[in-house]
Amino acid sequence: MAGKQHKKERKAEREAQRRAAAKAERQRNMMTAIVVLVVIGLGGVLVWLSLEDEQQLADAEEEDAEDPEDAEDEEGEEGVDAEPCEPAPPPDVAGEEKPTFDEPEQVLEEGVDYRAVVATSCGQVVIDLDEERTPEAVNSFVFLAQQGFFDGLEIFRNATSIAALQTGAGDNANTWRVGYTLPDELGSAEEEGYPAGSVAMANSGPDTAGSQFFFVYDDSELEPLYTKFGQAVEGLEVLRSIGAIEVEGETPTETVYLESVTIETE
Repeated sequence: MAGKQHKKERKAEREAQRRAAAKAERQRNMMTAIVVLVVIGLGGVLVWLSLEDEQQLADAEEEDAEDPEDAEDEEGEEGVDAEPCEPAPPPDVAGEEKPTFDEPEQVLEEGVDYRAVVATSCGQVVIDLDEERTPEAVNSFVFLAQQGFFDGLEIFRNATSIAALQTGAGDNANTWRVGYTLPDELGSAEEEGYPAGSVAMANSGPDTAGSQFFFVYDDSELEPLYTKFGQAVEGLEVLRSIGAIEVEGETPTETVYLESVTIETE
């Protein structure tokens, strides 16, 4: 009887172990199923979020495509696509013979701030003259302006590669000489370069500047070889509209004149 009892106890023990093992297996299976469901659920959420983000991005791109005015505003700030101006008829003084001078008179007064108001046949440009750093160039420019020398001259050249509009020649050709030369004053150009709106002396080499000068209508990578004697504080859009006129070589196909150059002081 003792042997039979022992076998029954061992059988009951093994049965209990099998039930415990089966229970543990069911628990493991249940946990695995829960994990799988959670992962699948999260995957669905992630996929949904991803699709939502892609839709938002697509909506944003569509809004940008449907609102070209913003793009035009940004482009306009850079001044890349200016419309060419339609110049007014020539002023009465156009074509008049211009004088030469042995030297400019000393006309600058100490402690006075000088500005030039340049009326062109495409609009007005106001230049803040740098009499402190470039006194020789500014004195010459003010002297010639007071003589009415610039009135009626053409902007005869547009060097598009450097965004420069050249003028100030008595016969509207770059070979013309006013009768004297100026020393280079390059400190401003060396410090700042030639950003859009710069006004600088033209020359044919060191210390050869005279009456000719140029407006820079877009940021230029020019080397600092030209005296920068002023900065346009009004009318940059006018310069850019002149720069947008078609050229043949470097000659504008429409003639733009300096109608007058008036000096103001403060």
